Amino acid sequence: MTRVLRIELRRSAAPWVGLLLLAIGVAHLGLRNDASGRWTTLAALHRVGLLLLIPLALAGGAWYSRRERRQRMDELLATTPRPGAQRRLVAAAAVAVTVLAAHLLTFAVGAVRVAPNATYLPPGLPQTVAVGAVALVAAAWLGLSLGRVLPQPVVAPAAAVVAAGAIIAMKSSFTSDLDDQIPGFALLDPLLDGGDEFSVILNRVHAGQALWLVGLAVTAAGLLSAGRPRQVAFALVPALVGGALAVPLLPAGGPTAAYAFDHGAAALVCADGEPRVCVTRVHAATLPEVVGPARASLATLAKLPDAPTSAVERVERVGATGDELSRAPQPADTLWFPLYFDPSGRLELTGDEMRDEMLSGSIPWCPPTHPDDDDGWQPESAARSAASAWLRGRPPARSTMPNMAEFDEMEQRFYRDLTALPQDEQLRRMGALRRAAQDCRNALYPILAGETTP
Repeated sequence: MTRVLRIELRRSAAPWVGLLLLAIGVAHLGLRNDASGRWTTLAALHRVGLLLLIPLALAGGAWYSRRERRQRMDELLATTPRPGAQRRLVAAAAVAVTVLAAHLLTFAVGAVRVAPNATYLPPGLPQTVAVGAVALVAAAWLGLSLGRVLPQPVVAPAAAVVAAGAIIAMKSSFTSDLDDQIPGFALLDPLLDGGDEFSVILNRVHAGQALWLVGLAVTAAGLLSAGRPRQVAFALVPALVGGALAVPLLPAGGPTAAYAFDHGAAALVCADGEPRVCVTRVHAATLPEVVGPARASLATLAKLPDAPTSAVERVERVGATGDELSRAPQPADTLWFPLYFDPSGRLELTGDEMRDEMLSGSIPWCPPTHPDDDDGWQPESAARSAASAWLRGRPPARSTMPNMAEFDEMEQRFYRDLTALPQDEQLRRMGALRRAAQDCRNALYPILAGETTP
């Protein structure tokens, strides 16, 4: 069997199917170019790439399966003593080997770029890659079965188009802000990625997806060897059983329920010396670039009453549950700051820009009590902008939008009134305004104007 498989790999077109998947997968990672330095992002991109690779694997299997008909050897081979099912299963093994190799090599190419700067290995990374591999094998074997039943040339491209359309339609129908309206079996979608950098897919979701996809792959292999209606019916059993076992494992509550908060990724890594500056473990490679702007910001804020004494990266997560760190109020003695990255994974802001962003962030923004009330919202926002400009040491920048002229004049006036005060009074009002912003009292303008004191 091993010798026959080696001959199949060496002399058949199976390697070309793998090479096509490898080329498309590597091109996808290269065009996205945003996996630098983080395994979680690479795993998510690799998984999203299945949107392209699953239809291609299906089409490749369908095209490969019709080789006997294409070479007009189907009737000749049917007269040989070797069972047709055995020939088809050897072909399935060859396609599986090449598809798996393409999948793993694509990930390896991405890993070469990520590994030098990666600082955290998420716990669900092997499972994410493994489930994607099983999905590709199942798609290729389904293509082999389809090509066996329908050996016409148009079947392979048509299968790719239909598969891509079905995946896109399924993703669109399951995209909703109302998670309770999304069926639980939506989590069987193999394109479910790793969420954000502070999320990890639950093991029960990985297990459910693996059961379903393995059952589907076994069904596809069974259909390759099935010749009678009863055999076809028995071949469908593994997919049905896999689905029946998988669905109860999936959590209720829509796609966000598939994730758990990754405390390991959010653990703090701090620089040596004082004042204390920390970033999350997943962003530890950025710490040398962050220390200077963070300590400069703390030095600027040190002149205020109750000034912060440490700077810590704030965890900002999207679309996952258990976000206790983001929702917690900012401690008075801590300056929280987010980090922004460009598509290549590098810090988006320079040192001075990062310092300005940190100083502005020291006065947290709170949503207005009445968002539609412009008369109440604009003074509050203008007061915050003027206070941020005071910390940065320069007047607020004017907007280029014509409809912002009134707002610009308001924040410029607030800034001039504040800087005209004696230094001690400026510090007192700024300290009071910062405390009010941290408590989200939405009363910044009266404090800045000296009308009230918290």
